Amino acid sequence: MDRSIFAVIGGDARQIALANMLAAEGITVYCSGFELSAQLLVGTASTDPVTAAMMADIVILPLPPTRDGKTLNAPLSTYRIALEENFCAALSGKEVFTGMADRLRKSSPSFAPLNLIDYGEKEEFLQRNAQATAEGALAEIIANCPHTVSGSRILITGCGRIVSYLAPMLRALGGNVTVAARRTEDRAKISALGMEALTFGRAARRAREFSVIVNTVPAPVLDARFIGEVQDDALLIELASAPGGIDIEACVKRNIRVINAPGLPGKYSPITAAEIIKETVMSILEEG
Repeated sequence: MDRSIFAVIGGDARQIALANMLAAEGITVYCSGFELSAQLLVGTASTDPVTAAMMADIVILPLPPTRDGKTLNAPLSTYRIALEENFCAALSGKEVFTGMADRLRKSSPSFAPLNLIDYGEKEEFLQRNAQATAEGALAEIIANCPHTVSGSRILITGCGRIVSYLAPMLRALGGNVTVAARRTEDRAKISALGMEALTFGRAARRAREFSVIVNTVPAPVLDARFIGEVQDDALLIELASAPGGIDIEACVKRNIRVINAPGLPGKYSPITAAEIIKETVMSILEEG
């Protein structure tokens, strides 16, 4: 692995920081998809995505690798990087690291024979990324809510890794935090931490109580009926991956503010997020 050549293709500020970190360690790094970034790529070679993939032994793609199932997730690119046969052919024979690898497999049968390694499935990545996401969510709440966190009634839907970090953060700042969860054991865990736990049905009936609602469930838990009950000036934040859990159309009809907040680690803590990806990838490579 010491002589391996890396390619970092697509993504946001996380991937730029990642490329710089690798290059700083003396690794040869080819980059593609960052033409619109004001950040400097130091010690790397910039080229088109097919060339970058062909030149590398190890390719790192973003998380998620695609949002539309047709193009690579590359918001800083000046052009669309199509998930087509030429790109797949360039990835053939490489170790290709990405998050949510199933999205690539579903986008084209050409990805099926490739050696796709999902760094987003590793627990070390999931925990650290969840913490970074929770901090980003806190920043979004502070920046967009007209009230202080202290004293605000906040509902979080779901009880996964992000919630395990976010709920205590909000509570520590004086927020009145309620968590809606499906499973009895999850609600018991929340109650044991001194916060209120509700079923989704009870949360819907009390929707008007909350000034901030954060969804982490990638299923339609905040449906039109729920949205019909929320405060007119409530702030809703969507953290779940597509298609999310908030009925956006219902929010538009009521003029309820919704912040769709994917990729918060890339927005608020790109260097830490890059370190998480790098350390996870290197750990997988070392394990063989």
